[in-house]
Amino acid sequence: MSKHCLNCPRSCERDAATGFCGAAEVVRCFRHRIEYGEETAISPSHLFYLSGCNLRCDFCIGEQSAIHPKTGHPLSRDFFEQALAWGRSRGAGNIQWVGGEPGIHLAFLIELMNATPSLPPVVWKSNFYFWPETFELLRPCVDVFVADLKFGNNACAAAHCGVNDYLDVVCRALLKVYRHDPRRLIVRHLLLPGHFHCCFLPVVDWFARNIPEALFSLRDGYVPAGKAKSDPCLRHWLDAEDAANAKKIVAERCRRVA
Repeated sequence: MSKHCLNCPRSCERDAATGFCGAAEVVRCFRHRIEYGEETAISPSHLFYLSGCNLRCDFCIGEQSAIHPKTGHPLSRDFFEQALAWGRSRGAGNIQWVGGEPGIHLAFLIELMNATPSLPPVVWKSNFYFWPETFELLRPCVDVFVADLKFGNNACAAAHCGVNDYLDVVCRALLKVYRHDPRRLIVRHLLLPGHFHCCFLPVVDWFARNIPEALFSLRDGYVPAGKAKSDPCLRHWLDAEDAANAKKIVAERCRRVA
């Protein structure tokens, strides 16, 4: 066995008290609810918010609930099955693993899904900061992958989520999923104030050139949160003109738009 964790490219030492994400044997869910405002293909969706994350985005709206791995209720089989029944009774068409980052709990979630009879379709919503091999493990269990493509360059990613190789890692993982089945991939981009030219435009350009048959989902609901409140750019609300221009550019350059 490798002495390093293989769940993400941080490759933390297994024998350390905790890795960067702090993932433990007990996986915790700090919230679950039905969301009716997702993309049409996956709505309504039963979202399970898992605590712990391998990134530290300055603008994360989950803040400590998403980051701290000991927040929430233990995700036992009984808890999960009762939650599934609740979701079905309210018309959910699928379950969706969100975070934090579900990928830090990879082995546990695969085991849980495989042990659950009559499992609904599964949506895996992720920051995609994972190895391409992760997809091979998830492919038999997951129906749709939703990726948050947050930044258009490594400099902004290093400044605002704490990793230097963000774009290389995430784009490699996106290509892996896309080459297997483009229709299983939804790519979201949250417009960030002050990042129109450095992030939004490069993201759309890369998407249109490399994964054009995936579904592009532009998000303009940015809310200043966490450390972003003290950042010169991110402390502001999104400019309405930038949002309108972004929607126009996406409509022109992307074949499939949510």
